[in-house]
Formats: sequence, C-alpha cells, structure tokens
Amino acid sequence: MRTFEPKLTEARRAGLLAAVAVYPLSRLAGTIPRPTLDRALLSGVSMAVAFQSARGATAALRTSQGYSSPTPLVQALRTTVVAGALTAAAVAVSRRSRAQARAAAAQGRRIPPGTSAIGAGVEVTAVAVGAAACVSLGDALVLALPLPEHHTAPVVGGFAVVVAGGLIGAAARNQRLLDYLSLPAPEGDAVAAASFQQGAALPIAVARSAGVAAVAIAVLAAHRETAHWLARTLTDDPEPSTAARAAGHAVVIGGVLLAGSAGFAFYSSRVVVQERLLEAAYAAVPSRAGVTGGTESAYDFADLGREGRRFVSQAHTADELTAVLGVDAADPVRAWIPYEHVTSDAAANARALVSEIERLGGFAKGTIVLAAPTGDGYVSYVQTESVEMLTRGDCTTAAVPYANVPSAVAMPRRSAAAQAYAVYARAIAARALELNPSARLFTFGESLGSIVALDAFGPEVAEQLRAIGFHGGLYCGVPVYSRTDRELRPRDPLVREQRGLQYATGRDDAITASPGHLNVTHPTDPVAVADPSTLLRHGVDYWGRPHGVYVPLVSFLVHLFDVKNAMNLRPGDFAPSPGHDYRYDTAASVARAYGLAFDDEAIVEAALRERELSWSVRRLLAQRLGDARESALAKLSSWGVDPATLSTRFRMDPASLPDWLLPTPET
Repeated sequence: MRTFEPKLTEARRAGLLAAVAVYPLSRLAGTIPRPTLDRALLSGVSMAVAFQSARGATAALRTSQGYSSPTPLVQALRTTVVAGALTAAAVAVSRRSRAQARAAAAQGRRIPPGTSAIGAGVEVTAVAVGAAACVSLGDALVLALPLPEHHTAPVVGGFAVVVAGGLIGAAARNQRLLDYLSLPAPEGDAVAAASFQQGAALPIAVARSAGVAAVAIAVLAAHRETAHWLARTLTDDPEPSTAARAAGHAVVIGGVLLAGSAGFAFYSSRVVVQERLLEAAYAAVPSRAGVTGGTESAYDFADLGREGRRFVSQAHTADELTAVLGVDAADPVRAWIPYEHVTSDAAANARALVSEIERLGGFAKGTIVLAAPTGDGYVSYVQTESVEMLTRGDCTTAAVPYANVPSAVAMPRRSAAAQAYAVYARAIAARALELNPSARLFTFGESLGSIVALDAFGPEVAEQLRAIGFHGGLYCGVPVYSRTDRELRPRDPLVREQRGLQYATGRDDAITASPGHLNVTHPTDPVAVADPSTLLRHGVDYWGRPHGVYVPLVSFLVHLFDVKNAMNLRPGDFAPSPGHDYRYDTAASVARAYGLAFDDEAIVEAALRERELSWSVRRLLAQRLGDARESALAKLSSWGVDPATLSTRFRMDPASLPDWLLPTPET
C-alpha cells in the first residue's frame, strides 16, 4: 500500500476548509454599512477562529486514533467515522437549540444564556469536526484510488481544499440555511431579510480577509510558542507537562490583560482629544457677555478645553438670530465649567455652576437647559442652537463635563456623573425659584449624556424632576446601558409612555409628543440595542424581542462594527438615519419636549444645516492650515532657518509669504 504524506497536514487542511467555508457567512450585513477595513477584519477574524477550531479538532481526533494503525488508509477512515459521528451529534444538538430559541422567540423571550452557550458551542464544533470529516474522507478516497503521486503536492492539496470550501460556502448562502439561522420577524414588525454586505470584487475581498486571518493566526501561534517556551524555561524540561504548558498560557494571558489594563488606565487619565486641531477654528475669545470665557465670566477662554470652546464659540448672537428669524432677538447665555475646575465635590461644582450662570445673566432667561455632555464634553450643537432659535435667544444652556476622553472610555464614570448631575439640577432649580420663578427648566442628554441625565433620577425621573421645578427633558440615542431606560423601555412598540417619559422612534413620532420628557431613540440605532450576549445567542430588537439571523461570533462582530460605524455624518445633510445620528430629529423634538412654537420650521432647519456646514468648513481649514504650518516650520527648523528671518535673510517680500507661515504671538 502506498503511503500518503501530504505536505499540508490534515489538521491544517481541515482548518483551511473551515475558514473558506465560513467566509460567505462572515459577510452578513448589519444595520450600518461597513467600510473596507471593517469588512476585512470581521471576515478575517471569523476565518481565523474557524481555522484554529478545525485545526485543533482534527489534530485531537488524529491523536486519539493513535499512530499504530496498520495503514494510513485505516487512520483516515477511523477519523472520518469518528468526526462524522461527532458532526451528526453536534448538528442534532444544534437543531434542538435552534428549535428552543424559535419557540422562546414566539413568546417574546430568549433562551437562557447557558442553553444558548451550549448551542453556540456545538455549532462551532460542528464546523470544526465537519471539516475534519471532509478532509479525512478525501484522504481516504485519495488513498483508495489509483491516483498519480502529484496529488501530494501542497499546491494541489491546498487548491482542492479551497475549491471544496468555496463550494460549501456558496451553499451556505442558500436562503434555506439563512432561514434556519434566523428567527421570524416579531408580529406586526417588518424586519428586513438577511442579506450580505456588498463591497470590493470577490478576489480582492477574499485576499484582504485572508490577510487579516493570517495575521490573527500568526498572533495565536506566537502566543502558543511563547507559552511553551515559558513552560520549558520554568520546568527545565524540553517536553513540559500539560500542566506546565497551561501555566505558560496563563502567564501570557495574564501579561496581556495586565498590559491592557495599564494601557486603558493610561489612556483614561492622560490621552485626551487633541485640542490643537480646533484651536484655530475656535481661537476668537468671545467679546460679549453671556458666555463663559467672555467679558463677565469667571473663567478664561483658554481654559475651557476643546469642547468648552466649541460650546461657547458657537453661541448665537442677537444679530445672528434676528437675521435668521426676521424678528428681534436677544443674546442667549451659555455657561460652562472647565474640566480642570471640576472637583470631586459635586456640591462645590454646583455652586460654581450656579454662580457662573448668575454672572452671565442666565437666570433672567425664560428657558434654562441643563445639558449632560458626552464623555469628551460634547453637547449637541443642534439641540442648543434649536433652543436659541425657537426662544429667540431667551434661553440659557449650562453644562459641566465629567471627563475629557471618548465616551467608550468614559463609560465607567457614568454613575458618578449621574449623581453629580442630580446635584446640579437641584441647585439650578433652587436658585431659579429665587431669582426667576417663571423660568422653565429642562434637562438634555444625548448618547452617554442621556444615560447621565436619566440615571440621575432613576425610573421616577419625570416625577422627581417635576417635584424640584423642571418642566421636561429630551434624551436622544439612549444606550442600552442606562438603568433607567432598561426599566422603563416599553416591551411593545404601541406603548408610547412609561411613568411620564414619552418614547419616540424618530421625528415622525416626536412631532406628536406632548411637552414634557421625551426619549427619541431609533429602533435600529446599534448603540441602543448593542448587546454583548450576541456572542452566544440571537440579538433583540429595541423592544427586547429576539429576532434576526444568528451565527456564532459573526453576529457579535457585526453588532460590534455597527456600533463603531453608527455615526457617519456629512456636514449640512440632516438625512433620516438608521444609526446614532439624531440631527434630523432634534429640532422637532426640542420644540415638542420643551413646549416651544415651531412655526418657522423650514427656516430653522435650513439655518441649522447651513450653520453646521459653516463650522465644519472652518474646522477643516483650521486643521489643514495648521498641519501645513507645522510641517513647513518643522522643515525650516531642520534646515536651520528661523521663520522670523525669512524676509530679511533671503530678501523676500513679506507680502509674498502666506499669513499662516508667519510667526504668531504664541510662537
């Protein structure tokens, strides 16, 4: 009998087969289109996991068969039988788990995490041992048939596996399989059928994904080799025991986790948004009263930070409002406490905020909004500008930042921020009652800021705020991590109010709301429905009903990239969005929640769009000119040339030099 010793080991060929076979399913579309790199990352990671799973399963099966069998053909046949039996068993368990998920979904609930974890695990196992069975069966056929010896070449073996995997993958896109992987749409809900993400041509897309998969596999291989090296070093044994190798893996994983924790802590405390990119766009110190950093403020404009400068610089003036609305208007007030001045004493911060509002004349205004910023301090300019236009400048917007890092990093601070926000609200309400009892008070938060504003008072938010003197509030794009929203969010799309908090799924719903507290969140907003448990089971829609297609790991990655891409804005274009963009909904929502007239809707909306585009252009030019200036100055410095001597040293006409290249007072 001929010996069959392929250059590509059986385990590697099984891994390659599984990786190629799962590639099509890794192209499942999400709510938000994924850019090129994200598509490659999602597919590559999925392929790498499939490769490693099938490779490990095949190696374990071959090892369990032993190597004392009389012939390679018998080994291949035994592996085929065992792997086939395991595949059949895994498929049977998977079908049972899917049936349980379908039955639970019909009742509007999900199966328990433990049960779903078993189902997800056996499906991964089915792919892994199924690939092992296919490769072993192919080996058995090759050994049994009189084929030429060139079938042992790596190119031939690899090509055969890729072709076989491609055929299996093509079959995986069959609608019957997608129906099997999906739950039916909830009653009365039109859920789009599963579809696949479109992008580059297939060869290019596959090549990109394969590159990512190769990198992922290389990282795992490096981890394995490092762990084994540690085991050999610690035991001084060239063949360390399983326990020693496990200890080596634990050391490597522990080191990675420790480094990750240290990096996260460093990023949280030291890495902030680069202010230099916006300094030029927001460099003009306000020359009027009524805004923090201006003539009556207790704080210097230079100390406000990037988002503080943006917040006060973009405040309307009375002349601007009059020009837009065609009626007399007043200067609105914007109050801000610089992040560097915020202490751990919420009461002290509240006193500072109240004092700043009073200095700026904020309590004399008819509408006062306490805004909860996002993690980096951002306050929706669309909301603030809408209030200023709809009140003709008779308003105050105040905010206190609780972090200066992106919201994903600031998430751990949301509880403390919510507690502080409640203190600020009570302090503002108490002082407003003394100075201007007729003032109407409102709360506002978007994204992470909505968690802060809602969780400050819990499920009784409407009742508690009403009790201290607030008239309503607006909360846009509320993430699923808000404890208040988790308790109040309706479980039926027809329910529009819970304990005084109204729910709207977009602009059309918002315009029918009554003055008071309004939650405006898109049901397709990935941030509003993101759920880590999709790693193990079907996701749920906005109302908590299981739905959609579920593929282990792939579905979780799709949700993850949807969250990443939920904000994809084009300045000046307020189009209806399925994601985390609420510009289209904000002005109408402000009018309804705050009880403001919206008679000049077309004028206000057009002004908001043009104003956003104007500031975006300023920021772009400031960034590009700033980068160009830094690059030019760096090059001149490397040549030993002082920019201040350009005109005299080289007899250059100062008028011929660009203004942005000339030295500034700061330099």
